[in-house]
Amino acid sequence: MARGAEVGMRRVGVGEVRLAVRESGEGEPVIMLHGFPELWYSWRHQLPALADAGYRAIAPDLRGYGASDRPTTVRDYALPALAGDIAGLVRALGEESAHLVGHDWGGSLCWVLAARQPRLVRSLAILNSPHPVASAEARQVREQQQRSWYMLLFQFAGVAEAWLSADDFANMRSFVFDDAAPGTFGDEDRERFLAPLRRDGALTAALNYYRANIPPASWIGSPPELPSITVPTTIIWGEDDTYMSPVLLERSMELVAGPLTVERLPGVSHWVQQEVPDRVNGLLLEHLSRCAKPTRSAP
Repeated sequence: MARGAEVGMRRVGVGEVRLAVRESGEGEPVIMLHGFPELWYSWRHQLPALADAGYRAIAPDLRGYGASDRPTTVRDYALPALAGDIAGLVRALGEESAHLVGHDWGGSLCWVLAARQPRLVRSLAILNSPHPVASAEARQVREQQQRSWYMLLFQFAGVAEAWLSADDFANMRSFVFDDAAPGTFGDEDRERFLAPLRRDGALTAALNYYRANIPPASWIGSPPELPSITVPTTIIWGEDDTYMSPVLLERSMELVAGPLTVERLPGVSHWVQQEVPDRVNGLLLEHLSRCAKPTRSAP
């Protein structure tokens, strides 16, 4: 954690699974959702900053990750089930709605929940995560096809696991940690992410996000149908993302019908909230301030 004591963990039933959740602070709820191949720890810099600013900051391990339940079939990781976990989490926390913040796959869950159940979403903050429709459309664009090569590799059960984990996760280290700016991931940080992936079935569960939602047929099929995003939305985008072309941002912007703010961060990689945490924290707090519920004045 960037400041203060480490937040304790509890497991919360959200429906068909239980999620491991870290939580800090009091106030309007802000749920932060990580991506591949990460954990709640991806938000180690944001949890204390948001709590100190007067928010209830919440960071779960997504289904299949860390200390959360790990279903065993590919279909268990389809986006409707994953988004359903977050809807269940909002309710299990005793809230009617929450601000959602998502990076990578966590952002995909945010997009889907905001599109299909906007009453649960007070606002949306997206960090380097394309709208699922934009993602599907961009797989028809040559530049993004070349950047998304790994999505096809990840479809091969057993092969992908071996490729990523061989030689003490050498390819995973290169694919993730070495892709960020020097100093973003220290040795302790790397081990915090890799240790859970060494458990039986954990790496397969993480890869099942790709197998369930971006199978090879999706590269030639029609994009999914989702309602427009109407909740207040901020997109924070590291422009030096190795894996995501600018077309993903541009098309995602077109799918937001509600209030939209876009913050481009030149020179920043895909791992935006961990690479430039102070900058991201400031932008998140500005976003939340714009979207916070007004407080009632005393009579």
